[in-house]
Amino acid sequence: MTSDLQTKLATQDILERSSNQPIYLSSIEVVGGETFSSNFFKKILSPLSEKSDYTLGQLLQKIDISYGRLMKTDVFKTVDITLHSDYAKSLPKVASYNNEPSIPTKVVFDLSSVALNCGQAFLNLNNDDILNVNLNYLNNNFFENAEMINLGVNYNPYKPNQHLFSNGKLALNLPNPSFKLLTDFYNTNSNNQSWQQSTEHTSGLFSGLQYISNCKKFTGVLGLSVDKRSLTDIHDGASDDLKFFGGDFLRKAIVNQLSYTNLSYLNTITRNFPTDGYLVQVSNEIATNQEASTNADSGSSNPASFVKSSISTDVFKSLFNNAITTHFSLDMGGIFSKSEKFPIHPSDRFYLGGYNSFRGFTKNSVNQSGGLQFAKASATIYSKLPSFIYSPVSFKDSKLQDGRGYEANPLRLYVSGGAGSVSNNILEDNSGIATNVGVGLRYFNNWANFDIGYFVAKRQNGETAGIKDGFQFSVSIGGSNSTI
Repeated sequence: MTSDLQTKLATQDILERSSNQPIYLSSIEVVGGETFSSNFFKKILSPLSEKSDYTLGQLLQKIDISYGRLMKTDVFKTVDITLHSDYAKSLPKVASYNNEPSIPTKVVFDLSSVALNCGQAFLNLNNDDILNVNLNYLNNNFFENAEMINLGVNYNPYKPNQHLFSNGKLALNLPNPSFKLLTDFYNTNSNNQSWQQSTEHTSGLFSGLQYISNCKKFTGVLGLSVDKRSLTDIHDGASDDLKFFGGDFLRKAIVNQLSYTNLSYLNTITRNFPTDGYLVQVSNEIATNQEASTNADSGSSNPASFVKSSISTDVFKSLFNNAITTHFSLDMGGIFSKSEKFPIHPSDRFYLGGYNSFRGFTKNSVNQSGGLQFAKASATIYSKLPSFIYSPVSFKDSKLQDGRGYEANPLRLYVSGGAGSVSNNILEDNSGIATNVGVGLRYFNNWANFDIGYFVAKRQNGETAGIKDGFQFSVSIGGSNSTI
């Protein structure tokens, strides 16, 4: 990146005269970072400030490292860097072994911050949720050192999927901002009577370490989670496996998540429509589950351990100047346990079905009992509408224009199809394979979007439970004090 950074620096006089002449770093100046503490910049810019004597190549290398550290904090939209000759600064009187005197140089970082305090509110409607309210508050500089506090509430007051989810997340930058300490508190209440014949309450804590690569394409998380889960109001006709977990259970897990992203977007500012590239996500857990309050005669007094793994892959490819965009996805996962007497908790099993999971089926209805294994594959083709039907409006002065002339919020026709299965052994039990196919129209916008389509679904064994053929829709309207 050093060569690219060199072209961005205002260093004309220094570059012309310092090819063979040493540079003395006289000072580092930060413009636009008034809301951050001085200690924050001392840590972030420490690779640059650790010494004063440089060659030009060495200085640009250290500036490159500092630039990357600033961007990894996720609190700056732009970082502009300039070098200035600082002849007013006297050089220290030390022995010199150079043929030429050092050039006193000042480095200036001109910063533009993201919205450091951001509130969001959304109203969502779709086939699963009659009304869903999502409130979120984000503070990216809580202690003036680029710490992130995120508080969220998700509420659906109407049956059949009543729920109240709340969470609080704290992310702290370490001296090297490639690493962050994460803490996440969460509390959920869900009415699952429509598909699980029970009501569930979960409260828990996750704490771990996050790593972000230099190019910000690779992300890894490693941590520990502790959850207390309660199943109540279990229906008399529920399965024995579900009744087994009536009451309170404690779950402990080592969690590892890996993600690699290499995506290009139609608009680089809104970033709401990928056009090319791929995304791979891998999740692994080593967990134990134990009844929270046990007695000597309880069959569940000993904790049961298991390993849960899943992988998700998305691939995008566009043709004809982004007029046609294809999206392929493949998801699969499995749970491995040697405990024969202790079944897997219903909340740990895999499910498919619903608008955001497998369309044409109601929520989690492909297999309402869930499974130890699942697999799902789908393909969607998006197409621009003919210009005589719809032509996007271009606003030259809009903050959403990225300079390439592409739509900030595209409208697309689509055709989609998929297949999926959930069971305890998907290779041996293929009778419950589910398929769907549909067409629709979707508008991509961060604050006001809609998706309306017509889907047809079926199971290979001919069962119709949970199938919901017909129109599928989703509408989301929101607002924020952020700039996009």
